[in-house]
Amino acid sequence: MWFPLLLMALAVSLEPFRIGMTVLMINRPRPALHLLVFLAGGFAMGTAVGVVVLFVLRPALGSVHVTLPRVQIVVGAVVLLNAALVAAGVLGRVNRDGTAGRLVGPLTARARQLLDGRSLWAAGVAGLGIALPSVDYVAALALIVASGAAAAVQFGALVTFNVVAFALVEVPLVAYLVAPRRTRAALTSFYDRVRAHGRRGIAALLAAIGCVLLAVGVAGL
Repeated sequence: MWFPLLLMALAVSLEPFRIGMTVLMINRPRPALHLLVFLAGGFAMGTAVGVVVLFVLRPALGSVHVTLPRVQIVVGAVVLLNAALVAAGVLGRVNRDGTAGRLVGPLTARARQLLDGRSLWAAGVAGLGIALPSVDYVAALALIVASGAAAAVQFGALVTFNVVAFALVEVPLVAYLVAPRRTRAALTSFYDRVRAHGRRGIAALLAAIGCVLLAVGVAGL
């Protein structure tokens, strides 16, 4: 469970939209505080959703006779499909203004105003929104549930996933407190590279994770 779970968390952490939002927060007034609120919102949403699935819905999920190998095969197939969509530009496309292509339509002028403003509430809401359950996150939760590990281990896996998934918010936050200008410049440069060339890398990483899950699942049947 742990190896594919950590790989999936790494892939989530490299999402261009997630990095773009971090760049947006670090270029606001009081960037450290905005980053902290953004991180708190994202971590709270990700953990809350995971806890509900693992410990509130767990009895219902447990009543279904599934095995870890079967779940790994299904999740592997879904991750491979996700990799193909990312490679084709259907998912993860980012516009020049830093917004994700899939979100440009639904965003109203008021929502754009909030994102460009100085409100800490906007940072918190952005953090909550960035951690809304995605295909990758649901797949990760399915792996944790199907592992059959003790409740404490599953909760530890959930927290670990979120810590790794938000690494590119956590690291810049700490680095900014030490070297603000260098951190802002380095993060912006990294985001530009990810936006220009990162889609293929993320697609390749997702494809590798999908293949690993399929191989492990088939071997375990």
